[in-house]
Amino acid sequence: MDLPTTTPWRPIYLPAGFLWQPSTDDLGKPLPMAILGGVRWTPGNHYLMGDGMNEAGLACAELYFPVEAHYASSMMDGKLNITPQDFIYWALTHHSIAELRLDLPNINIIAQKWYSENNWRPFHWLLTDVAGNTAILEPRGHELTLTEAPLHVLTNTPNYPAHIVRLAKTLGIDPESSVDTFKQACRSFDGELRHTNLPTDRFQRTAINLWRQDAPQTTLAAEHQLLTLLDDVVIPRTPERLRRSNMDYTHYEDVLDLTERTMTFKSVRTGEIHHLHLDDIKTDSPQQVVAYPFT
Repeated sequence: MDLPTTTPWRPIYLPAGFLWQPSTDDLGKPLPMAILGGVRWTPGNHYLMGDGMNEAGLACAELYFPVEAHYASSMMDGKLNITPQDFIYWALTHHSIAELRLDLPNINIIAQKWYSENNWRPFHWLLTDVAGNTAILEPRGHELTLTEAPLHVLTNTPNYPAHIVRLAKTLGIDPESSVDTFKQACRSFDGELRHTNLPTDRFQRTAINLWRQDAPQTTLAAEHQLLTLLDDVVIPRTPERLRRSNMDYTHYEDVLDLTERTMTFKSVRTGEIHHLHLDDIKTDSPQQVVAYPFT
């Protein structure tokens, strides 16, 4: 996750029943399921979540979507009004992408600041569930709809269709090609890939490297492959970035196993890794927020 340099992030467990409170509402809403995610504490005892999974096997990650993100300008009667920073909590109250899709018309994402944050944040979101479904939500000023994401990759701006067009050009195929054609083209690609921090380059490197590797045979092998993919697109923590509080760098890498309900949280700053199992935490601390050490 690429985030501003002034914000420490860590794994946090939120139990079922924890009251998450949208910044647009005076009342807390109890979580129906426990959540394990990459989180930071903010003044007022609120937790800002970057990514996470719930015990039903649904995961959500927010990524920056500057320029293109457009949210509602005012509250809407008859809907749950939430800010972009609240969305991930709302998403993880659902059991699956299918269930979330049905509930999507009942929310309104509003351009309003979140608690102590200076402003609302321009996000789009990647969702996946234990059944293997993957989808993207990109708020672009019209009705909220989910887009299927069969390549399982998302980075920052531009929008997902624009990423696909650029990827198709690199692969030398039609952007309207089937998913299988895209995957096969990734497997056979032998050209040069640009190694920059641009979201477009990071998207292409990740998609091509993901689909041209052999399918892992074990959970440990899958974790290793995913961390290797993430290592390749890390934005480094450089002295210049640390001097400028508005600059982002990669704080952590996160692998969520929705079948085993585990999180592998790797600090980019120190290389330290937390291996966490949701079921173990639920047994030890069923009603208690657990914040793991910042590394």
